[in-house]
Formats: sequence, structure tokens, C-alpha cells
Amino acid sequence: EKAIKQREEQGEGDQGDGKVKVGTQCKNNSCTKCYADEASLSQECLYHPGAPVFHEGYKYWSCCKKKKTTDFSEFLSFTGCTRGTCVFTDDPTKKKKALCRYDFFQQGPQVTLSIYAKKVHPEQCEFQISATRLKLFICFDFVNTFALDLELAGRGGAHEGQGEV
Repeated sequence: EKAIKQREEQGEGDQGDGKVKVGTQCKNNSCTKCYADEASLSQECLYHPGAPVFHEGYKYWSCCKKKKTTDFSEFLSFTGCTRGTCVFTDDPTKKKKALCRYDFFQQGPQVTLSIYAKKVHPEQCEFQISATRLKLFICFDFVNTFALDLELAGRGGAHEGQGEV
């Protein structure tokens, strides 16, 4: 509860009294609109509901897999694919489970998994590996969690498994 309270005190856009600070940027991916007044709460925006993907030098949104680039500035300028209403405050119900970007590959018995998350709490992370399955649970950024359950191709080297945070 202390971590949740600390997160709320940091307040991204929300002044604590339910009002949004002028100049707060929309929380939807790829929307660049900023809060000006109450009318901003109903303005339409174009955004990407998916997660950003960075793979083999390419940058793209998981919801728009056909539109890829190698230039980061061009990636940031991709127009959203979904219409919606601008969101200027964090929804506390969305902060429980989160999507993390991860890279996974297996070559023979060797399995490599990289997960990208900020402010990870190592003492609250769990890793389980068997010959055919890899499971993990990560707690990060005070209240977010990420769980992953992967089936391994063939038989992995479970006796040599190690996790590093």
C-alpha cells in the first residue's frame, strides 16, 4: 500500500483533486494532443492501442505490423490506427496487469528471454523453468505486474536454468 500511495503522490497529470494540469499530454500511444480546458476531455484522437515493437532494427506498433521503419523519428510520427477520446489521467484499474515488450528465442537447449520493464522489484519476481515450459512473474513500477508462460520447442536444459534481473 505504501508503494501505491507513493505512485499516487507522483501524479502524472492529475493534481490530486481530480483536475488535469494544463499542458498534460494525452496518455494514448501516438496522440500528441495536450489538455487545454474541459473541452479537451471530449476531443477525438488517433492512437495505437498496441505496444511499440523494436525488433531487428525495425520499429513498429503491434497493431500495425505492416507499417515498419528503421528511423525512430519516423516511428514516433506514425499516425494512430484507432479513433477514440483523449485520456489525460491514468486509470488505476489499468495499472494492475501490464504488457511488457520482450524478445524470446531458443537455439537447441539454450533459451534466451529478455523482458523490458522499468523499476523492477527483484525480490517480487518469480521464475520457473522445466524441460518444456518457462513461467515467470514480474512486479515493476510499484503496482504493475507482468506474467508470461511460454512453451519451449523441444526439450530445454532445465537443470542449467538461471534468471537474472
